[in-house]
Amino acid sequence: MEDLFRPFVGFKDIRLVHKEPRHSSDRAYVLCFVEFSDAKCAITAMEALQEYRFDERKPDAAVLNIKFARFPFRPAAAPHDDRRRLTLH
Repeated sequence: MEDLFRPFVGFKDIRLVHKEPRHSSDRAYVLCFVEFSDAKCAITAMEALQEYRFDERKPDAAVLNIKFARFPFRPAAAPHDDRRRLTLH
């Protein structure tokens, strides 16, 4: 994943989070958090890579679903509009 985002201006960090299924019928999945220096850089990467297909030869190959990360709380020291982190599903 890092190879996809590193070329974009403002790229700072990437973190993968493995989520185990909560119920027997669910599947495990991975969330990927990508941090950029500012919202403009994050938006540029998001627009360029939205629905990126990992294998063009397979019609059912996984595609990126990119959104801005949502946080349940915001630390007091954080700016009001800190849209720098993207979440990939």
